[in-house]
Amino acid sequence: MSGISLALSNALSGLLVTSGQTVVVSRNITKANDENYSREISAPSTGPSGTAQLDPTQRVADKKLLDTLLQSTSVSSGQSALLSAIGTLSNTVGDVQNDGSVAWAIDQFQQKLKASEGDPGNSTLATQAISSAKGLAQTLNSASGVTQSVRNDADAAMSKSVAKVNDLLLQFQKLDNTISGNGLDADARAAAMDSRDSILKQLAAEIGIQTVARPDNSMAIYTDGGVTLFDKSARTLTFVASNSLTPGVSGAPVFADGVQIVGSASPMPSKSGNLVAYAQLRDQIAPTYQSQLDEVARVLVTDFAEQDQSNPPGLPNATGLFTYPGSPAVPSAVLAPGLAIQIKVNGAFDPSVGGNVGLLRDGGANGASYTYNAANVSGYQSRLQSLVQILGQTQSFSASTQLPTSNTLVGLATASSGWVEALRADASSKATNAQAAQTRSQDALLRKTGVNLDVEMSTMLNLEKSYQASAKVLTTVDQMLGELMQVIK
Repeated sequence: MSGISLALSNALSGLLVTSGQTVVVSRNITKANDENYSREISAPSTGPSGTAQLDPTQRVADKKLLDTLLQSTSVSSGQSALLSAIGTLSNTVGDVQNDGSVAWAIDQFQQKLKASEGDPGNSTLATQAISSAKGLAQTLNSASGVTQSVRNDADAAMSKSVAKVNDLLLQFQKLDNTISGNGLDADARAAAMDSRDSILKQLAAEIGIQTVARPDNSMAIYTDGGVTLFDKSARTLTFVASNSLTPGVSGAPVFADGVQIVGSASPMPSKSGNLVAYAQLRDQIAPTYQSQLDEVARVLVTDFAEQDQSNPPGLPNATGLFTYPGSPAVPSAVLAPGLAIQIKVNGAFDPSVGGNVGLLRDGGANGASYTYNAANVSGYQSRLQSLVQILGQTQSFSASTQLPTSNTLVGLATASSGWVEALRADASSKATNAQAAQTRSQDALLRKTGVNLDVEMSTMLNLEKSYQASAKVLTTVDQMLGELMQVIK
């Protein structure tokens, strides 16, 4: 009887072990397409009585591979955000040989001005030159408007990113406290750790992070600059969104645990993620491009200003063909933030609003003292010649443009287009490389912790055979016991 009892005990324990393993394998197969699921393993062992028993379920994990994925996710997300916004700025550049770019608009205006110079008494040519000037001013207005939209959109995106980080940290806190406690069985703890890893991936997309694992299965989270985001409790990120950022006005910084984590003044700056990318767009890229546009506008207003023609002259220069809200004063030889969005053609020159096209040739928009063609000679060319010449002269520009400070006006506009396109090409290349790195990291993690259906199905077949073998032993023991009972009777 002892042999039969032992066989029965082994068969029953085998069935229980196989049944438990089947549950784990079935769960693996069900979750095969879930990238946030880590494969589970439940291995058999020999119990104290010599029978088979099922060890607690183990979750397959690899912190180094996960950390690599988190880092690549931060870089990839940030580069994608940069590329998208820079692509919007690139739309204002177009093709320097085509309609849409500032350089093209300057060239078109220059050609119309030369045509008018060749026949100064032709009002049609003068009207065409003024119409071209309006197109140039509108191109600057449009490009500047897009630039400010990109900047304000980045500020709004920063606000959303901060809110998302705070929400994710609170979710993480709840899971982390549950995982480090004693109220979960192995299966529930594994599921909670999967959810926690999922939150880490989402968090990494917003800001670069580093994690530290504790012996009790809890974690601490720091920015990639070293500022604490979570350690037993979530730290709150703070940020004051701007309703509308105007040129020359700085956006608010982002703080975590009282430390500035984004911006040039940050002692421990974050290096990657959407939040960093948005701040770079808002505080560096868009303002630089705005400076380039503003310098083009400043030189146009200054070059086409009228000078006192009295002898001796005593009146200050006053805005002429191109004007802005500060007219008739001419901008100083320094950067005028926002001028590109304000520049327009002086209505005194514009025939569509009752202006006099002859002012382009003669001057005098600011009164008789500013009239160049005092004798009202129809073939007067001097004023137009000087305007054509000054457009081609080398001039000084602000260093804030991050372009050569000495250039012609069309040279500055062309260099600005090249700067934006170079920025876009660099962002595109980096985004592609970052996406590839993220994909490789994801694949490496999945190979280690993900579910391989072929392996799981093969394991399931083996378990089925094992179950059948144990069931066969039970059937045989049952028959033996039945025959034994018949003999006893």
